[in-house]
Amino acid sequence: MFTHPVRSTRSEPGTHHVPTLEQLLARYPSTPETEERLRELHALVTSAPPRAPLAERMDWLEELVRWLRAPGATPSRRGRLAPVESTGSARLRLLAEVLGETPAWCEALRTVVASVLAETSALGLLAEPGLSAGRGLLGEALARLGRRMVPPAPDERALAPLVWRLFPGEEGRAWLDELSVEPVAALCAELGASTFAPLRAAVEDAVSVLALRATNLGLASDVLARLPPMPLEQTAFIRLPRACEALRDAVREGADRLGVERQREACAETLAGCRAAAQVVLNHLRAHAVDTDLVYRLELLGHTLDRLEALLWLLAPERAGATPGAATRLLSTLVRAYEEERSLAGLLRGSVRCISRRIFEHTGEVGRHYITTSEDEYHRLVSAAAGGGLLTAGTAALKLAITFAALPLFFEGLAAATNYALSFTLIQLLGFTLATKQPSMTGAALAASLDVKARDKEMSGLVERLACITRSQLASVFGNLGAVVATVSLVGLGIQVFQGRHLLEQREAEYVVRSLHPFKSGTLFFAALTGVLLWCSSIFGGWLENWVHYQRLPEALARHRGLIGLLGETRAGWLGEALARNACGLGANVSLGLLLGMTPAVGRFFGLPLDVRHVTLSAGTLAFAGTALGPEQLMEPDFLWAVMGLVLVGVINLLVSFSLGLSAAVRARGLAPVGFLSVVLVVFAGGLRTLSGFILPPRPLLPAQRPSSPQGVRSAARACAPLRGGHEHG
Repeated sequence: MFTHPVRSTRSEPGTHHVPTLEQLLARYPSTPETEERLRELHALVTSAPPRAPLAERMDWLEELVRWLRAPGATPSRRGRLAPVESTGSARLRLLAEVLGETPAWCEALRTVVASVLAETSALGLLAEPGLSAGRGLLGEALARLGRRMVPPAPDERALAPLVWRLFPGEEGRAWLDELSVEPVAALCAELGASTFAPLRAAVEDAVSVLALRATNLGLASDVLARLPPMPLEQTAFIRLPRACEALRDAVREGADRLGVERQREACAETLAGCRAAAQVVLNHLRAHAVDTDLVYRLELLGHTLDRLEALLWLLAPERAGATPGAATRLLSTLVRAYEEERSLAGLLRGSVRCISRRIFEHTGEVGRHYITTSEDEYHRLVSAAAGGGLLTAGTAALKLAITFAALPLFFEGLAAATNYALSFTLIQLLGFTLATKQPSMTGAALAASLDVKARDKEMSGLVERLACITRSQLASVFGNLGAVVATVSLVGLGIQVFQGRHLLEQREAEYVVRSLHPFKSGTLFFAALTGVLLWCSSIFGGWLENWVHYQRLPEALARHRGLIGLLGETRAGWLGEALARNACGLGANVSLGLLLGMTPAVGRFFGLPLDVRHVTLSAGTLAFAGTALGPEQLMEPDFLWAVMGLVLVGVINLLVSFSLGLSAAVRARGLAPVGFLSVVLVVFAGGLRTLSGFILPPRPLLPAQRPSSPQGVRSAARACAPLRGGHEHG
């Protein structure tokens, strides 16, 4: 309850009569709860401090608003039908009624409000919340983090801190949203227009500030570079401050309704032109490449234009009497913006979503090339995977040599990372494939196909697409593992024949077998960690391709005078095209090599026994261990457990990477997640014939079964067409 004592209601000379508490209670129905509300209100209005220091006047206003926001029954006048409205509106209406019947109380409240508004600045309140001034994404993130660690000193002459105290957080914003326009207008009418004159001046100043900020954001060089060429004078951003100034002058000079309406239409047209230009730039980014800082500045531009529009329509409302409602909505918007600008996640959400969508579009484009839709493509993928397994055998041999070389920790990690990166890059350049690179990229491709089929309510199309992905993934796995095991076995036997020894010693081979035991080692955890690293590498690959296109590096290389002089114009152009074509793969390969090589070294540096388990490399090392142990040891329990661990490593690698790629791409595209159980039920509902499509390649149609029309051909390929995107498998 409020602690203000009930002052004497005797009027001062020259003032109107002030009702006593009993007189006030007599006007309303008497119930214990309503009497308590009236006692609180009487104590408040009789204790108004119009001549107190600024801090005391602010505290009194905070207490009055707290009473307005408090829950509980609200008295209504005797003999009147009380309107159905929220508690806040009812209390605001009661306050307006009491002030209207007691001029002394109304004059005291008017004096307090007018003096607080006159002695504080509202410019920061109107122009700052949610709108960083001149800071980019990184600068704003650091500023928010700094405010969390060291809160800024309060400005006693700013109105904004008082507003945040009056309407704290979500509760204050919800209370403002529930207010009816009528009681707000009634209270404003009682206080008089002159009371809010300082606010009106602050709104005019905020209009000028925000118009200049929007112009500054819209005339940035990277924004203008993505707009259609036109004279600068014709851009909406140049015309915006002039249009706002013309409307402000028309209102200030008391122009007629027609003149104000004409200036309003000019402002609305200019604001629409600014928004259209920002959308053109955003569409260009989505079509070509995304920069997080530019996306953030475009979002900031949109928020600035929204705030500017709200302030302009507050200065020049469309109809008479609309100002109180517009002011309440603006105040609610300011409270929300103040709450949102304290969140780091909210700051990054929009920019990260835009670039993440673009990254997953890049990875999805690469993932489409790993999906087979015909028997010929299936066999080509198996051949490419076999080539990848052949090269991985050499990678596994170097990995074992580095592991048992007892190098210093940093150099061991660097050597392993270089081995992996060069091997993976060579696999890509030769047109081979590695099974573990596919899942995160095919997951992004599946998310893209879900986006295409967003209106398809049937799950059968999704199951067909999953079948294409699964059999393609299995083809790569079988090709990789078959080739790496066969190659390692032949190499191991060749070393034994020509050198009379094995690549690994007995104890080293036994160590390799023990390290792959699924339950007596950390193999399963390391396999899951490797799946995460595989997904991270695909993200880096997509980011690098986006960065290459944003910086226009292919065009820069093709036109570089030094390269043209060294290689010739044709070869320089070919180099630029090759970079554009392979940027995603190169970024993914190099980053994957660094992650796989340096993660164990960094983990051991901090005392963490981290390691990686990559199914193809692990198959190669286990095959080398098998050749060293001899055929009589291959059926021993330890070796069989290691084989089981290898199978689980492959399953976990693929599932973790695919799940992360699919879920991240789905979130980036704003799609609804697909339930795993529903997919399983639909798969099994199709019977064994459907299940066989997840493993076996599609058989070529007999001449009698082939479609006789182009429409039939398109219908037969409909299921997997969104995954392929019209590209041939490479």
